[in-house]
Amino acid sequence: MSAQLTFEYGGVEREYYLDLPLNLADGAPLVVAMHGYTSSAATLRFYSGWSIVAGGAGAAVCYPQGTLDLWGIPHWNANLGISATDDHGFLVALTQHLQVEYGFSPDCTFACGMSNGGYMSYSLACHHPEIFRAVGSVTGAMSAYDYANCTPSVAVPVIHLHGTADDVVSYENGVDNAAWGYAGVPEVIELWTDLMGTTAVMEESLPNQEVLDLTSVDFVRHYGALGGQEFHHYRVNGGGHDWFGVWGSQDIQSTELLWAFFQSSCSGAFTGIEAATVDSAPQIGYLNGDHVDFGQACHVRAYDSLGRQLWARQVLSGDRITPADLRGALVLQLIGENGRVQAGMHTAWKAEVETHTVVVTPQLTHLLVHA
Repeated sequence: MSAQLTFEYGGVEREYYLDLPLNLADGAPLVVAMHGYTSSAATLRFYSGWSIVAGGAGAAVCYPQGTLDLWGIPHWNANLGISATDDHGFLVALTQHLQVEYGFSPDCTFACGMSNGGYMSYSLACHHPEIFRAVGSVTGAMSAYDYANCTPSVAVPVIHLHGTADDVVSYENGVDNAAWGYAGVPEVIELWTDLMGTTAVMEESLPNQEVLDLTSVDFVRHYGALGGQEFHHYRVNGGGHDWFGVWGSQDIQSTELLWAFFQSSCSGAFTGIEAATVDSAPQIGYLNGDHVDFGQACHVRAYDSLGRQLWARQVLSGDRITPADLRGALVLQLIGENGRVQAGMHTAWKAEVETHTVVVTPQLTHLLVHA
């Protein structure tokens, strides 16, 4: 079930999407996924594939919508001082409401986000570890306030994915703004591993799945804490401000890694480094000239330049989609039999998009199906 709902907090009606798995079980996990600065809940829901990955495992996903900051930009107030919005109170109240309404497990409730959504996830981990039992950040960091005032009653497990060439949230220096904070990823990791009390670290270079994207990934695992908490870091060498696996580096799939980490936290046992590395399965679809060939059976969804779904169909291994089949589609989302998601924009359409007057979201213009 999927629904766009509202929840009143502090006298304000806040919007959110909720995607529930089929045959929802009592005590199911809940993931709260937060969009980036300037973005929206609908956009994150569209590109991340969270509902497919988590739904296949019986988990629900909530995509709350941030309010406008002092400059009229959608945001999360992770102690950033850019609005008076109480996002901590809102997210805690909404999560507790969903736990009661749908019977979600308080021990398997997680928060994650892209960029500013990652900042908010860290902020929730600092101030509400009793609600969010593990958090994940893709390209986010910590606000100056949270970095200086993070004293949680317990340090929850953390997974952090970040590109070393990120030009929005610098890997080494955070954001060049006093409120957003100058702490880079290494400093954030040091803070959290100290809070956890980890005693060991392992580092492994992951397989280079896609050489054309000019990135590589190192997996760094901090573990050995008395409470069992771990900090997993995926350092994307040469990676930008991206949701990896959707655009940018194709060597890892952000959503799949986040969910695997949350599942490990929920079960109370983390995977070893071998099991935590990315699946080496081939791409679902391959760009071949002006058409797309399929190496495995999958479900295909087609979208226009505004992210509206135009059509959907099931294809078999060896099938082909030609330009005549597209009927105005700009983006294809391919969903494999194992729930893996691949999405892309046909390279032949890029020039047309660049000259059009339609508004194309940054997420759509960066989606590529790699041959």
